[in-house]
Amino acid sequence: MTADPSRWSQGERAGRSDAELLACMALAEADAPSARGAWEEFYLRHVDYLHAVCLRAYGTLLGGDAGAADLTADTFRRAYERAGTFDAGRIADPERLRLRTRAWLGRIAQRLAMEALRGRARLPAITLDQDEWQQVAREPAAKEGDAPNPAAERLALVRRAIESLAEREQVVLRATFQWREAGADHSRLSNRASADLAESLGTTPENLRQIRRRALKKVETFLRAAATPGTGADEHD
Repeated sequence: MTADPSRWSQGERAGRSDAELLACMALAEADAPSARGAWEEFYLRHVDYLHAVCLRAYGTLLGGDAGAADLTADTFRRAYERAGTFDAGRIADPERLRLRTRAWLGRIAQRLAMEALRGRARLPAITLDQDEWQQVAREPAAKEGDAPNPAAERLALVRRAIESLAEREQVVLRATFQWREAGADHSRLSNRASADLAESLGTTPENLRQIRRRALKKVETFLRAAATPGTGADEHD
């Protein structure tokens, strides 16, 4: 394979790492055709994953599939513009590099989503599509003869608990889990994210905290009931 991006064929671009594609994209001013070719390969490689994540994490808050699609497109545009800021961290393993790349794209999408929310006085009426929200990292259905998977069962139970909540409570909890800062208390949003979400829901940060506390208490009650034989978690209100 040639090391000169201007001479990469389509097949050669497909064999290049994410770091190499981003490095080529960063040279757009010097070689725009090669940068566009690298961007096309990079886009095709990650678009399905990123769109699914944007739809699950932000689709509800941004107005559904159209909002998630716009966020996905904006994220790739920003990635093209800032390709030179990507740090591969000397990672050579393709799988680890793929995960690092997607984490980088996810951070770009998160910042863009919060910018979009800050630009709105109110968001459209919120509707939740449970199948769409769960499509990323969904556990495969258990097959007859499979060994029990406690982690998968616990995850399914937590999803059921969240789905039992009122619509606004679901939105608040999911936003909390998506926007929490690394190493922060899982039940808290940053002040900025809390203010953005409160504005989007037409409420105040203080009332948002009350909603979150009530929702977490309901989830805990649901999980305790499910762990106690004969209590009937499915009948939880």
